Amino acid sequence: MAGTKSGGRTAIYIVLGVLVVAGLAGWSFASFRSGGSGGAGGDANFSASVQGALVVAGNKNAPHTVDVYEDFICPFCARFESEHSADMAKAVNDGKIQVRYHVLGFLNKYSNPAGYSLRAANAGVCSAEAGVFSAYHKKLFDEAPAEGTAGFSDAELVQKAKDVGAPATIEKCITSGKFTKVIASETERATKDASLKSAQGRFGTPRITVDGKVVEDTDGSWLSDITK
Repeated sequence: MAGTKSGGRTAIYIVLGVLVVAGLAGWSFASFRSGGSGGAGGDANFSASVQGALVVAGNKNAPHTVDVYEDFICPFCARFESEHSADMAKAVNDGKIQVRYHVLGFLNKYSNPAGYSLRAANAGVCSAEAGVFSAYHKKLFDEAPAEGTAGFSDAELVQKAKDVGAPATIEKCITSGKFTKVIASETERATKDASLKSAQGRFGTPRITVDGKVVEDTDGSWLSDITK
């Protein structure tokens, strides 16, 4: 009887544990997707051009320039984009800001095997050249693989680009690593730039600057302050 009682109690604990974990997982997912200023559900479409390793959106004569340093395997970058992408796109389209996206290979060693960050960054710049950056950028962050995984293969990166309307010519750009060298150079430059480092002397992603000054609190009102 004692064994039966112990087994029953264990089964109850397991069921309760599963329910609690499921509840927490659901809360975490919901809070991640719904937090902030309306990014994930809004319209984040904008046009962009390629300038070296950078993807540039908006008028060069806009009153403010926002630089976004990001990595496609960075979970905090995905959160930032989920929260702010729609509002940033609106500000770009309204002529209030120009955004310069620095898609980096900063977390290159955090995939298994290493290399996904750089391959994904190359694909991102390829998508800008193909005219589908805003949709592809959102898709890669919405579906971002976890750190420690292999990430998407080149074939999967190509297919995801075609899914958002990229022409077939994007395949060569992605599989050849057309922008890999310039992205690697930009990654090295960014990580060594003292003006981009934290008070502790570290560089991390996402790193956001407005008119050259680092935004310390990306959860705050930094965007609304410059787009009023």
